[in-house]
Amino acid sequence: MSSSSKKYSDKYVIAIDKEITYQPQKIVLNGKNLTIQEVLAVSRNKFNFELTTDSKVINRIEECFQKMMEDVKNGVPVYGANTGYGAQASRVLTQGSPTERVNLAKLISEGIAHVDVTVGPTFSADVIRAAILIRINMLMQGVSGIKIDDLKIYQQLLNNQITPVVNQYGGIGASGDLAHNGRVLSAARGLKGVQVWNKTGKIVEASEALKKAHIPLLNLNPKAGLGLVNGDNFSSALALLLTVDTLELLLISTVVGAMMIEVLHGTDRSFHPVLSEVRPHPGQREVASLYRYLLKGSKLAYQEMSGHQLRPDGIKVQDAYSLRGISQYQGVNFEKIKSLLEIIEININSVSDNPLWVPPEYTVDDEKPWQWVSGGNFLAMHMVEVMDSLRKIMTQIVKLNDRHLARLVNPNDNNGLPPNLSDKSAITGCAFKGVQIQSGMFEVYSSLLSIPVSTFFGVHEEGNQDITSHALTSGIFGLENLRIARYSIAQNLLAVAQAVDFRGGITKLSPKTQAVYKLIRDSVDYLGEEKPLNNDIEAIYQALINGDLINLIREKVFSEYS
Repeated sequence: MSSSSKKYSDKYVIAIDKEITYQPQKIVLNGKNLTIQEVLAVSRNKFNFELTTDSKVINRIEECFQKMMEDVKNGVPVYGANTGYGAQASRVLTQGSPTERVNLAKLISEGIAHVDVTVGPTFSADVIRAAILIRINMLMQGVSGIKIDDLKIYQQLLNNQITPVVNQYGGIGASGDLAHNGRVLSAARGLKGVQVWNKTGKIVEASEALKKAHIPLLNLNPKAGLGLVNGDNFSSALALLLTVDTLELLLISTVVGAMMIEVLHGTDRSFHPVLSEVRPHPGQREVASLYRYLLKGSKLAYQEMSGHQLRPDGIKVQDAYSLRGISQYQGVNFEKIKSLLEIIEININSVSDNPLWVPPEYTVDDEKPWQWVSGGNFLAMHMVEVMDSLRKIMTQIVKLNDRHLARLVNPNDNNGLPPNLSDKSAITGCAFKGVQIQSGMFEVYSSLLSIPVSTFFGVHEEGNQDITSHALTSGIFGLENLRIARYSIAQNLLAVAQAVDFRGGITKLSPKTQAVYKLIRDSVDYLGEEKPLNNDIEAIYQALINGDLINLIREKVFSEYS
């Protein structure tokens, strides 16, 4: 895939969502054509995959391995093969016969176990599976000095649904995701105390799971230890999955926004095509088109595409910013999500490792092929920028939700709804006040969780790692911010369903939003008297995380959109 690829930029988000969630027929890794769709299939749906049998790819991997071994046998100092790691690169161990040099290099390779230090909460299995798949793909281009047999062991782990238990803390995104990849390597080697999830989801010793699945333990050759851990594949995996989840969140948020416009008696005229013609940002145009589609036929939203209608006395002739400005507000996020997907696909099809060997087609003038080069392809800067951007999108969704909910509960702003969406039997008139207060907590917490990480780094590892990305730190914040954004949407859905009932029920809604209202009412009841609402919010949250809501939106809401 070319670095200038624009695979997603010219497509609507609805089409992209459909494309990346479509189940592939067959997955074959060759180092250059891995898709987001395929990563999702392996990581979340546990598809099996193959390694290419293309002789050009296999021969390149083997040739590079042999050239690396020649360097080691000949006593050529090669970083990470016959030297210490990082700041200890001046520790060169090339003494002895060729056989002795190889044995020393194997011990160095095994010594990479020192990076396996991850602690704390564990990553979910889909993140780990995606990371292993991407690591295999990153090493398939045949410039890392890794044997194809090593990659086959990793393949067997995934195809046998054996997933190493990898904790979240421990990486700084400098020499890739060392600690996290170190844990995967320890599992493949069957080191004592290392645990995996087996096919049934039970946690067992890695050595036990590998033996039961007839998978050989990975014996490390020179450079293999470093090559298997020295990459940003965990950052890439987490960035990819968070991007897909954020894309789904944007689609859900768009539908919730349309329902808010309906129950607040907003207008569809704020999405008139002229606005996007005279300010032609593609994201703004796309979001406006979605809202015209979603609001068409609503008996609650003003149908004013052909011209303004008279408002009752005391009703404003234009909507608040959070209603009429949604296409401008969210349009940039629609554009951004496409750009992030393209960045991720470039990265998962790139070599992230150090050192690398230069094949003939990449040599410069007067350079002999297959000499090693030291660089920084492991630095996860693109992935931290992706995840910093995603967290900002999540927070903007949370803030929009907070503004909508604030208007919904306020009788001065909600065009005739009761205070706090309270039924007459709610003696305090405060039925949804607690929900609205919690919305304020979500907004502040989410705002803190969207602070950029990429500019926060120190000097680490004896001064060697003096620029770092901390991509996984951004991703860990992203996981928490995604949780907050989903809860924010869940409680807004609870509130908007209550407002629909006050406005006359499901038949007043647009034909496109009725299905979402029905799903909410299938999960929670109309609120009469005051009661704790945490269980209702949790019920809707479950519909968000188990896929019920997004699948319904795909099948019932956007199925006719083009």
